[in-house]
Amino acid sequence: MGFLTAGLAVCLVLLFALSLVFASDPSGRWMRGGPASVHPSLPQDLAAAPLATPAPAPSGTGGFKLLEYQDDGSGVPVRWDPCRPVHYVVRSQGAPPGGQPAIERAVREIERVTGLRFTFDGGTTEPPTVNRPAQNRERYGNRWAPVLVAWTDPAEYPHMKGFAGLAGPDAVSGTSPGERRYVSGVVYLNREHLGEVATWSDGRDRIDAVVLHEFGHLVGLDHVEDPGELMYRTPTAEPHQEGFEVGDRRGLAALSGGPCYRDF
Repeated sequence: MGFLTAGLAVCLVLLFALSLVFASDPSGRWMRGGPASVHPSLPQDLAAAPLATPAPAPSGTGGFKLLEYQDDGSGVPVRWDPCRPVHYVVRSQGAPPGGQPAIERAVREIERVTGLRFTFDGGTTEPPTVNRPAQNRERYGNRWAPVLVAWTDPAEYPHMKGFAGLAGPDAVSGTSPGERRYVSGVVYLNREHLGEVATWSDGRDRIDAVVLHEFGHLVGLDHVEDPGELMYRTPTAEPHQEGFEVGDRRGLAALSGGPCYRDF
């Protein structure tokens, strides 16, 4: 989905309660997928088996798109390692009322459906950036940078103009073909727009839809053309009170499970 024109962006402020705009980062930064220059040490919380069992996929086929597949032609999606927690930090500056609980609800729903487990590492002052590195040893030490969840706005982060949220994972290559995996990522949320939405009678449901949609990108879901799915690519007037829809959950099932990695 491209950027909105300046005129439409102004209208969006007025009509935002009826138009939630979702996007993964239009810069393409999420498809970088290169090897890290120096892999960090294996984390102490790496388990010998998946940390939890994902929810079964709904019956039927389709209804979803995934961000990335392995480069070896196997058709296997790029996934997070299910045997280690996904660490994340939150920059809460400017969060609208109910913003932090919305993040917590999204994390719980992602955990329930995928079997991934998230670990909250606390608050941060790290600002949002376009090309955030997968490692930041000065700030986070000898490990993959935790996922950055940050409230921001177009004045601070110009790519946010016209969008309720931007999000995506960061993939790196393993030691063998077919071993790319997600190790970090970001979820950026528009505090200006969502602060306005928070004042509406159904603001909680609408903010929940935005945040959960962006966490869907974080774990590897792409946009779809079906307006009935939470991962629909264009503006929608309907909050999703049930969270992920049937196609979304099929996609999350495809991203769940997978091997435990021991090379790094």
